[in-house]
Amino acid sequence: MSRLTELLRQAHKADPQLGADLEAEIAALTKRRTFGLVFEQHQPEAVELPGRPVRRGDKVRVLPPRGETQTGDQPLWRVTRIGTPRSPRSALCPPTT
Repeated sequence: MSRLTELLRQAHKADPQLGADLEAEIAALTKRRTFGLVFEQHQPEAVELPGRPVRRGDKVRVLPPRGETQTGDQPLWRVTRIGTPRSPRSALCPPTT
């Protein structure tokens, strides 16, 4: 922010009205937004929630059978439908693109 402060000081010397206007706008921005090293909040692409029931619209990853050491299917799949007449505890998941 010191570079911005220096440029603001130079603008204030060249044109006091422009410097005052820029200073007011920068002050308004800094009140709304923090500068520096900030970890912004975001929605993660995928989080493993093993106890949560699967619902339509969820993104899921296919796991290998219990006890196997190999990794499962890594791509994410979006659940489009839950259950079929023959298998009520299954989910239809075409691959996401």
